[in-house]
Amino acid sequence: ARVQGPPKSTPHRGRWGFSTTSLGATPLIHESRYWKIPLLRGATFLERAVVTEENGEATLARAERELFIGFYSIRKLLPTFKLSNNTKRLSSKVSWYASRPEQSVDYFHRSDVDELYDLERPIEEMRDLGFMCNQVIHSYVFVNSTTEDGKLDGFFVSSDTMRRRRVYFFSLPVVLHAFRTVGRDYPKGGRYLFNEVNGEWEASPSDP
Repeated sequence: ARVQGPPKSTPHRGRWGFSTTSLGATPLIHESRYWKIPLLRGATFLERAVVTEENGEATLARAERELFIGFYSIRKLLPTFKLSNNTKRLSSKVSWYASRPEQSVDYFHRSDVDELYDLERPIEEMRDLGFMCNQVIHSYVFVNSTTEDGKLDGFFVSSDTMRRRRVYFFSLPVVLHAFRTVGRDYPKGGRYLFNEVNGEWEASPSDP
């Protein structure tokens, strides 16, 4: 692969279509389809994108935008009742590569992943959606990876707090699965229970 750089309270609708409650100031998504449909469109773009000499800069810029906005959308959806428990528990196999101790991961060299990290020794582990969202949203290192024929095959990402230890590689199939799982998930409703320990409303564990 080649790397390419750079509930008891009364809810109400705000000006931008968010719901807020007296339990806190965190905005909750009122109508999730406006967040989920773009996820499906973004997945289609990432799957079909081909980087060429003519469109390389524009294609990579849009790929980066789709990835960032997509994972931000998922992060906003996760704490709401707009996703099923199964989707919220989704985990995927990702790879990570240890940093080279003699290298400094700084602003001007953060795209040089082949020099900064030991890409010859991948380590695989399971990570949930929340972790993947945070790595992308708070990424200090972000590098596209393409095949020899210019198709996207994944993304190297590492957050500001993780960059000196390792870089993660999210393969394109993993990203597409996450986007499409969330984008197609419309729970039909369920029972909600108040957790007296953390003071939050939660979907019943028996609900899918």
